[in-house]
Parts: sequence; structure tokens; C-alpha cells
Amino acid sequence: MDLHLFFQNEVKPAMGCTEPVAVALATAEAATHLKGEPEAIELVLSLNIFKNGKDVGIPGTGGLRGNRVAAALGALAGDASKGLMVMENVTPEDTARAKAMVDADKVSVSVDPNAPGVSVVATLRNASGEVKVAVRTRHDNISEVVVDGKTVVEPNPEDLGKVAPTPDYLEELKSMGIADLWELAGSLDDELEAFMLKGVEMNMGMAEQGLDGGNWGLSVGLTIKSHSQQDDLLSRIKGFAGAATDVRMSGAPRAVMSSAGSGNHGITAVIPVAVVARDKGLSDRELAEAVALSHLVTGYVKAYTGRLTPICGCSVAAGAGAAAGLVRALGGDMDQAQHAVACLLSSLMGMLCDGAKGSCGLKVSAAAGEAYASALMALDRKGVQDTEGLVSPDLKSTCAALGDLCTKAFAHVDEVMVELMQHQHEAQSIR
Repeated sequence: MDLHLFFQNEVKPAMGCTEPVAVALATAEAATHLKGEPEAIELVLSLNIFKNGKDVGIPGTGGLRGNRVAAALGALAGDASKGLMVMENVTPEDTARAKAMVDADKVSVSVDPNAPGVSVVATLRNASGEVKVAVRTRHDNISEVVVDGKTVVEPNPEDLGKVAPTPDYLEELKSMGIADLWELAGSLDDELEAFMLKGVEMNMGMAEQGLDGGNWGLSVGLTIKSHSQQDDLLSRIKGFAGAATDVRMSGAPRAVMSSAGSGNHGITAVIPVAVVARDKGLSDRELAEAVALSHLVTGYVKAYTGRLTPICGCSVAAGAGAAAGLVRALGGDMDQAQHAVACLLSSLMGMLCDGAKGSCGLKVSAAAGEAYASALMALDRKGVQDTEGLVSPDLKSTCAALGDLCTKAFAHVDEVMVELMQHQHEAQSIR
């Protein structure tokens, strides 16, 4: 498999929760084709995009939340050429203008329950015309552009299906086993090694910001740090992971290195491995290989479950990646890494995703801790050693079962979840 292609598509810097970022990217792209500023914005979102963008903080806005704010900000001040960093350069003045547009009820949102997991259709209108832009299958994939009724960018027919297509490189990844992933992680060239270390620097920097104080999110990381009776490794892993998520979900204008299209996946996949590497004094090369394995296993699980899922991928997929990466960082072998993944999945498989928000810090912190515990059990040849329930030590068969669980057993979970979320917030307008 082409490792450069995998990391180019699956691991990249992202500022803000990637679902509202996809919304902002769609409106920013539309704005480049519209003459003058938009007077109205219409969003049609998939269940997953709506769910994950509804209550999450938007970077650099001082605490504003939701898809409508992201849409207005992208249209008025976003830079579509920056991809997932589309809102990198917004100013307080831009935020004020976006808020005024939302407050004037000029941004509408509806949900298309039949759209694939990643689907944003944004239409911008003013007196001079109308532009429609769709982002589909990946958070940074501009799939369609229609300007005043004329199609400028034709949609890929595969993007229009109920189930998003799996890229060829992920299909190749699905055909592999743990031995292949282990070998790939050890084959990094200098460029990819530096890229892995850059991700560590970014994500640990986010965590350190959360641990330095301040009212970030639910203060998951800072609370763990403040009340730990001793400076044990487990508390540090949970605290760092929780703190990074606290800061990110609050909408801090700072990027993390994402994994499988999600910044929180990136936090879970990278930080536990980085904390252990720092504690054990690993070399840069050893750290890079362990992080690479974490990303590869995360991508492997997501290739089976889909990009956006009813289960919490930050905990389940990235937690599995972290468990494998931790085994490598702690000197284990590929068989132990596979058993660590089985332990993690046995523990967290049923954790549901009810949207991106402050409480994601609790889930990410819990997953980071479980990944470490799973790695320790695997290193001691304990934990899951045989088939139990849906989980077996064989990575491929377990991920195939998990994929069926997401697409078949949980097929209607997101639809019900969105209905419940709307009822919970019925006093508020849809963001």
C-alpha cells in the first residue's frame, strides 16, 4: 500500500470539529463563485453532519456553537483553498458579522436522512444569483458546484449513494492483517517520520494548553490533573487526552492532527502513545512508528465501520489504534497489539456518539485510559485471548463484525438520535 497516499488522505491538520468545518468549507467554496456577499444560506445536512455540528464550539468565535455559525463564517470569511483549515484566519469582526447573519435568521438548516454519512449541500443566494456546493464522502471533498443553474463541478455518481464508497487505498487496507499493518508502520521514510512527529507536537501542544488552566470545555483533563493522588502514567494519559479534547471542543483557534477525518480521533490515536513515549524515553523513530501503527489501525477499523458512525469512533476506532500503538511503544509484538485491540473493543464497542460537544472530553479520556489498560493486559498475555461475543483476537474478523453492527444493527440509531437531540433542544432554533 502507498503509505504516502494513506497519510495524505487520512491524517491531516484540522482546526475545529471536522463536521462544522465541512459546512464552512462548502459555504466558503460557494462564496468564491457568488458575486457579492450572500443574503441567505440554506444547508441540507446528513444526520451525522447535523449531529456532530449542532452543539460544538466553532474556532475563534469566543464560544459560539453550531452549524449555522460555521456556515455564515465560512461564507463571509472562510478560505476554501485551506481545506480543513478553512477558518484559520477569521477575525473577531468576521465573527460579529457571522453572528449577525445567524441572528437575523438568514441561515436555515434541514436534515436529509437519506444522505450518506458525510454530506453537506450549501446554497448561497443574493440578488445577483445562486450557488450550490456539495461536500460529500470526505470532509474536504468538494463534490459538486452549481452556479446559477450551471454545473461547474460534476458530482461523482458514487458520492450520491446512500453508502459512501470506500477509497481504493482503504479497500487495500481492509484486505490486510495485523502483520501487514505492523510492517507498514516500521517502513516510514524520513518524510513520514517527520510528519508523525509533527502530529505529536500539535496534539500534545493542544493538551498542554488545556492543562495550563482556563475554562476549557468540561475541564476533564484539568480535573484529572488536579485530583490525581500521584503522578501515575494512567492519570497522565487520561488527563492529556481529556485536556486536548476540552480545548478543541471549546472552539480554540488551534489545529490538531486528525486521523480518519476527525480531530478527536487524532487526539485519541496520538496522545496516549506520545505520553508513554515521553515517559519511557523512546527515540523519535520509535515514537513515529508507534503513532503510525495507531493511525493505521484507526483507519483499518474505520474502513469497516464507515467514516461517520452511530458509535463513538474517537473511542472505538481511535482507541483501538492507540491500544496497538501503545503495545509497540512498550516493546510488545504484533500478536500482543492484536490482542490489545480485542481488549479495547470488548470494553468500548457499544459507546454511542450523540454529537460533538464538550462531553467528548469524557469519552476521549476514557478511551485513552482503556487503550493503555488494554495494552498492559496484552503485554501480560491476559485480557481477551479467545473469541468472546463479537470480539476475537483476529483483527479482521472482529472489525468485519463491528462494521456489520454499525451498518445493520445500528442502521437507524442516528435518525433516532437526531430526533431525541431536537426534542432536547426544542426551545432553541436549529443551529
